[in-house]
Amino acid sequence: MCAGASTYEALIAAGTKPSDRVGVVGLGGLGHMAVLFAKAMGCAVSVISNSAFSDRVKLSDAFELGADEVRPTKPPGPRFYKDVYGAVNPDCTHLGDSDINVLLVCANQTPDFKAVLPLLARRAVIVLMGIQTEELRIPYMPFLLPGHRIISSTEASTRNHADMIEFAARHGIKPWVHSFEMTEEGLSEAFSLLENGRMRFRGVVVAPY
Repeated sequence: MCAGASTYEALIAAGTKPSDRVGVVGLGGLGHMAVLFAKAMGCAVSVISNSAFSDRVKLSDAFELGADEVRPTKPPGPRFYKDVYGAVNPDCTHLGDSDINVLLVCANQTPDFKAVLPLLARRAVIVLMGIQTEELRIPYMPFLLPGHRIISSTEASTRNHADMIEFAARHGIKPWVHSFEMTEEGLSEAFSLLENGRMRFRGVVVAPY
């Protein structure tokens, strides 16, 4: 509910249109809901990730969720991913058909904006969704000249919360949930996956009865 309402609110706050390409930084609890909602809104969706180029599971997850492409923030290394890319999504065989109009930063840390800003269309909207204490650093001229905007969105209004539930029901959107028994072993497994970044994508503890 929290991740769904937060990402839905962010897309609405950014004025997202079906003709937009939505970029999602961070394919986790928030990010996977952002992909599902943006795709259901009719948008093209780009997941921005460097780790997906060395993690076949994450790359496969991105396409299964509905992403049209995965873009790196830096050039891929020698182990390029086109073999995996083509196998997962035969219709997408190249990086980036168009620039990103709405960028949702769903990761725990803000990305290197020197690398991210070149991926954006003119007058793009950047939505910051994470909670952190680090300073935000933006390259001045690459941000100013294209006319980009930065907004924040960390919680959903009651109205958008209700709209999100109706939208999810209408389009059959369901979060990816990893269930664990409410036992010592179940909790240990849950925290192990969480700490190692392997949770896909929301952990739910279930009473064993």
